Amino acid sequence: MTRIKSLFAGLVVTAIAAVVPAANAQAVHVAGVGSSAQFLGTMIGMSQLAANNLVSGKCQYHWTRKNALQAHDNRDSLGRILDETGNVGVVWIADCSDGTGGTGVTDIWLDGQYDSTLGVRLFSAQQKAPTAGAGATLYFIAGQLSGDDNLVSPNTLWADNKADVGSLPAGVSGVFGTAAPGNVHVNMGLTDIRPEDALAATTRSKAALNTTTWSGLGYVGPTGQIGAPIFTAQSGSSSNFTPIGFALSGANDPINAGVPVPAYTTIPVGAAPIVFAYNHTGNTNPLVTNLVSGVKGDGTGNTAGSYKLANLFDGTTSCDTHSAAFGGNGDGLGTAVNIMLREPLSGTMNTTEYSLFRTTGNTSDSQEKGIINPTRAPYNPLNLNCPNVGNRQRRIGTGQVLTAINGTANTIGYFFFSFANSATVNGSAANAVNYNYLTIDGVDPIGLATTNQQLPFCSASLCPASQWSGSISFPNLRNGTYKAWSLYRWTVYNSNTDPLGPAALAESMQDNIDSTVADFVPFVTTSNSDGLEVYRSHFTQSGKAGNNGPASPTETLTNGNSLGGGTEQGGDEGGVIIGWDHSTVTVANGTTGHIGHSKVTKTAGRNFGFSDQDSTHAGNAAAALLAGQTVNINGTDYVVSSASNEVPTVAALYLTTLAPKGAGQAFKIYIAPHVPGYLNKKQ
Repeated sequence: MTRIKSLFAGLVVTAIAAVVPAANAQAVHVAGVGSSAQFLGTMIGMSQLAANNLVSGKCQYHWTRKNALQAHDNRDSLGRILDETGNVGVVWIADCSDGTGGTGVTDIWLDGQYDSTLGVRLFSAQQKAPTAGAGATLYFIAGQLSGDDNLVSPNTLWADNKADVGSLPAGVSGVFGTAAPGNVHVNMGLTDIRPEDALAATTRSKAALNTTTWSGLGYVGPTGQIGAPIFTAQSGSSSNFTPIGFALSGANDPINAGVPVPAYTTIPVGAAPIVFAYNHTGNTNPLVTNLVSGVKGDGTGNTAGSYKLANLFDGTTSCDTHSAAFGGNGDGLGTAVNIMLREPLSGTMNTTEYSLFRTTGNTSDSQEKGIINPTRAPYNPLNLNCPNVGNRQRRIGTGQVLTAINGTANTIGYFFFSFANSATVNGSAANAVNYNYLTIDGVDPIGLATTNQQLPFCSASLCPASQWSGSISFPNLRNGTYKAWSLYRWTVYNSNTDPLGPAALAESMQDNIDSTVADFVPFVTTSNSDGLEVYRSHFTQSGKAGNNGPASPTETLTNGNSLGGGTEQGGDEGGVIIGWDHSTVTVANGTTGHIGHSKVTKTAGRNFGFSDQDSTHAGNAAAALLAGQTVNINGTDYVVSSASNEVPTVAALYLTTLAPKGAGQAFKIYIAPHVPGYLNKKQ
């Protein structure tokens, strides 16, 4: 049995006291749906959890299949909420003697691969009779049960080191139902953004079109809670995503009126960066290696016209390799570039939108800019020419973006990094030479040494964190300098007392991610061997006041910790990043009264102590918290003086020993989070 962490206090007290399901009962511990980026890590976590809970005569089995799962939301009496089809992975325990996993099924874990906002909606939707209850119901497509797609590859990623079974046995599929909705409800939503942000994205999408602030995107449907479908521009595809209303924890369902959403907790599981990738067809283009965002990242706005990356992706400027977003002169004479966008309900789209395009001081830009009629082409599906040269197109789902980058020269798109996504673009190790990822404002999102910023192709059976120096994966996400990232989360009802359910699975996934496929930085592992050292400032969103949540335990890899989970509330997509101060400073020798010490003043960056972001302390009081802490200047550690006449201020601090004099020196310090932390600040 895995140890439930005190971080998840809302789930823990009851979970510890829960009774393990009877030996022959078919217990569905997890019926999760949502984020496609989390699929692989979740499946690995399920497999390890099953392996840790085998008894004599029992083995684990697994099966993955494309387009085999249906999610049914029955709240609309006229049937206007259509079933959602998704890829699926199932892990279960059954008799070893069977060989196919069809007899003696006892424990089942399932994950449906969809999207973040859809996952939150399917989790939150309060169903009507005859399947009344919390969460949409799931069933398998009968014609898809025979065969498998090995969506987790190679086999060594599974704890049993075996391939998928060839078909899903009736002992598993029958628990959910086939060809018609069963009575198993979604009990976990996998999301790349907070539920409050997912609801805000839904509300914005189905609101009346506002072409000034883009606070409403105009996908208005037959009712105020059922919007119009948003279509892909991929040729030959009819993929679409419809904004449909739901409610947050404790509020009444807006479609099944008067039925409240039971209280739930949002469990943080890890953080991953958004990566921009470019298809240069093997002819490395030195012009397309870095993106200039214009985002300051400190909660202050830039001047109009400075948001160069936003202007490229919203069609304000020419889409070519001379774009100012690539550091060019913007003359429109470069090679035409195809820009791939995501649908406005996507967690990937919203993370990117609010981290880079709709930041403090910039509400006029959006990836939806240019749409003047959301009901018809070329606006829906979005397929618009840029000024002068180039094109902007929408894709539904990460898979379609990866396909577009892979298949079309001079195409750029973005996605949450994973080794699987990277491999999908590359196709093979030899083909990696055709693609590169881009830094943002000179900061690398991945941090692995690759030639010409080639997307990494992990050809080994495992892709562990040990590939990075010191086993510190995604170093620039961890130190807060990379702007575009989000924390992965799972929504779980507080009434879920299953000791092999979502809370245990969250631990299993985080405990195994570094040693298997290090697609993200775990929020915190069971042994505190690794964890996140930064957080994003939370703010009021969808009626929920911002609350950063409690502090996580200090992890031993880099001796940092984060905030999140528990009482965490509000939105945080694009919130200002807190936890590290990376700046440049001037170092001078101490003057009278400070002989033997060095005085350090800021050349660039936030004030010392992030005092301008601090909701608990103000001015010099926040900077004074640095007294006695260790700072690093140009790679060397020094201690900040705590003497009464040398207490740090927002403008200056003193070191207890002399440091080399000079201006423009790199400075960094980890600012340990304190509750409630920094609130209501966006990048």
